[in-house]
Parts: sequence; C-alpha cells; structure tokens
Amino acid sequence: MAEQIEQLMRQVKLGGMAKGWRSVPYENTEQYVTDLLTLELQERETNRINRMVKTAGFRVMKTLDDFVWNSAIELPGGLPQEYMTDLQFLAPKENLIFMGSVGTGKTHLATAIALKACQEGRRVRFFTAAELANILLEKNTKGTLNNYLGTLKKVELVVIDEIGFVPLHKDAAELLFQVISDCYERKSLIITSNLEFSQWNTVFGDNRLTAALVDRLIHHSHIVIFSRESYRLTQSLNRQRAYT
Repeated sequence: MAEQIEQLMRQVKLGGMAKGWRSVPYENTEQYVTDLLTLELQERETNRINRMVKTAGFRVMKTLDDFVWNSAIELPGGLPQEYMTDLQFLAPKENLIFMGSVGTGKTHLATAIALKACQEGRRVRFFTAAELANILLEKNTKGTLNNYLGTLKKVELVVIDEIGFVPLHKDAAELLFQVISDCYERKSLIITSNLEFSQWNTVFGDNRLTAALVDRLIHHSHIVIFSRESYRLTQSLNRQRAYT
C-alpha cells in the first residue's frame, strides 16, 4: 500500500510528498495535511533554486564562508562588506567591480556573491568575458542574438569574469558593449579584471568604445581593489618551502 501511495503522489507530481510523507507525524487531519503540503513546497523551492544555480553557469562553486577577507582588499570609503555579501547592491541596481592581479580572490568573491543571489531566488548568469563574447558572436551569426539578449534582460545579476585576459575581436567587443549598455540602470553587474581601466582599450581595441563602456560601468559602481600577491602563488611557494 505504501508503494502505491508513493506512486500515486508521483503521478500527480507531488515528488516532495512521495519522498518524505512517511516521516510526517500525525496529530490531527489539519496538521497532517498542512505538514504534507509544506513538505512539497519546500521540495519544489529546493528544486527551483538548484535549477537556477545550474542555469547560472558557475565554473566552480565558491561560498562566502570559504572566502578570507584581508587587509589587502581595499573597499571604497564607507562601503561595508555586508553591503556586498547581503546583496544590498541589487535593489538600487548597482555594480561591483573587482580589480587586481591574478589569483587574489576576485573570482572567488564574485562567484560566492552570485551563488548567494541564486540561493535567495535571484536570476543570475555567470560568464568569463571570452565565453560571453563567443556566445554573442555565435548568436549573432545564427540570427538569434535578439532572442538571447531578451533572455538576459530577465536576469537580475550578470557576472562577467576575467575582463583583460583575452583581447576581443572588434565585433565581439561591440556586442559585449551592447550587453553592458543593456544592463545599465536595469540590473546589476559584477565585473572582475586584472587590468586598470586605462588599459581596457587593449581588450576592446577602440578608445571611444572603451571610454563609453567604462563610463556606464562606473556610474553606479563600487570598485574593490585586490592588492595582495596571488593566493595560489603564495600557496605554491609555501608548499615548495615545506619540501626543502
């Protein structure tokens, strides 16, 4: 009979109930039905968030609990860590720009903040700059760019990681500029870069386009500087010293 009950629950798409109904204690009818429905709603919310995390496109999972703040991370004057980690920047559609050398924790913090946004039910997409540029070029070639840009408009937070690692083709640079322009005052961005703004023209290849892009980005942004040496390099050197 129990297996039949679970089968019926699954047939009417009550998977949460099917998995956990045996553990729900019975005190009275109202309490039992309420707890069963709560169980189902919790399962659906968990599944929804898992789908959002998968759709976001994280390369690796990084959490705020694993992130180590240090004195070399320079926050803008008056900006507390909690303003970023509690996602307060999302409501006014502000941007976070993380700048610093490779391996200093920029991507970790960007990923952790974006993952928390997913876990709170926000729509997020995570890209490297090169990855997003290639997607945009491909969609443009296939004639599906407008549809793709339409899907991005439904997103609340877009992360563009590693601006500065790869110079962009002229067409790719223009398309990436279009995405950032579409986000302006409509949604939040998190940008990470190993280059100062004055060097971004080496990535985008056009001084006027670069100036216009930077102008839009910094208007509603908080710029965080990561000034320490590479965390990965430091770990590697420490391991080498341990073996000597």
